[in-house]
Amino acid sequence: MDGCVVRLHDVCFNGGLSAHPIIINFYRLFQTRDAPAILPMIRNEDVLRAVVALLDTSLPDVGPRDVHETVHYPGMRTIILSRDHVDVLEDYRGRASGNKGTHLSPVSSKTTDRAESKHKLLTELYSDSEESSEETSEETLEEETSDRWSWERFCEGLQEFVDGARERKERRAVQGKDGKISPSAVGVESLIVAAACYEVKILSTGETVLQLSLLAVRKRYRHLGIGSYIIELLKTQSVVGRYDALVAHVDMGAIGFFKRHELTDDLLLNDKFKELNDDWTNSILMSYLPPFTTDLEMRNPLFSLSLQDLEMEMNMARSQALCAYQQQVVCVTRLLKEVKTLREQLGVQHEEVERLNCKVEHEKRKRQDIESRFLMYRLKSAQKLLDSNDSDSDDHKQTEQEDSNPGTQEQEGAQSEEPFLQTPEGAGGS
Repeated sequence: MDGCVVRLHDVCFNGGLSAHPIIINFYRLFQTRDAPAILPMIRNEDVLRAVVALLDTSLPDVGPRDVHETVHYPGMRTIILSRDHVDVLEDYRGRASGNKGTHLSPVSSKTTDRAESKHKLLTELYSDSEESSEETSEETLEEETSDRWSWERFCEGLQEFVDGARERKERRAVQGKDGKISPSAVGVESLIVAAACYEVKILSTGETVLQLSLLAVRKRYRHLGIGSYIIELLKTQSVVGRYDALVAHVDMGAIGFFKRHELTDDLLLNDKFKELNDDWTNSILMSYLPPFTTDLEMRNPLFSLSLQDLEMEMNMARSQALCAYQQQVVCVTRLLKEVKTLREQLGVQHEEVERLNCKVEHEKRKRQDIESRFLMYRLKSAQKLLDSNDSDSDDHKQTEQEDSNPGTQEQEGAQSEEPFLQTPEGAGGS
């Protein structure tokens, strides 16, 4: 739907709660001069701060700056449900008279402390942001630094907004004792009961996807059907526009809620939306596929109840399924043949390996035989060398002995050379 602020019909929920649904494009709203007021007598900047505070309180893991960047992102649309000022005032008066001494704060102290610390931090970081040595037109400045200035403006008025919410809370606590709460004690933080952010994206496949980025409902107003209404509103293409699928990154604790509203967590189906997983962690991707005939088509004056289009879609799906089956059969057949060829090649390689192993074993035995024969040859050669050394040693010893006894040999030689003399005694005696 066109327009930066689109108002829908009032909705009644369980418990007699009535709210006004409003779809807002905050980025276009703050870029438009003389922009319309979202809520009567309330600044649009305060509405944005209240929405960011609600989403940040319900989704503390995201962070206030990331929440603000999401809400203020170009193309992002925010659905808020706002109660009527008179209804909220009567509700506060009824609770004050029925529960004296107790009071439910519309702004938590955690959010207030975080807002104060964030405001002080950003004041120090951007204290010199307005100083510039160049003269620039207002239009060019808004185009070049719209995101940075938007976050700065958000933080500049945040302290004032939190102080005002705290002051209104104290006034309600004091005036509630008498049962007379003034209308000025009810602010925007008390009017907004729920908020959701969604964006329409075009995938690389050409499909149009509506992505639900953020969803929060105040604790006091949960279990009244508000979250279900927002999901059904996103399914209504006459309100949010035409799309091929609705996707959401869901926390583990909220899977049951989204399944009750026909979103599926089928991994194979949601794999087609995997390019949307880059910016999300600790969540699971769920999707909703709209029917062939949506409410947007039914609003078309040329819409017909004929089933011709549906039959064409079914025939196309049948032909595509048949084509996919044929492709699978062809792929499986070729894979079987490929496996058979690989097995044959494996058998040939196995035989070759066995042949080479036998050859290696034969070469090993041959080498061992040669080594053993060579070893025996070396042993025999060593034995012969030892024997020759022993004989040479004996000859050498004998030679040394002969050289050491030369006189004895001469005497023996002289005795052998003396002539034989026969004496008379010897002659006679013999």
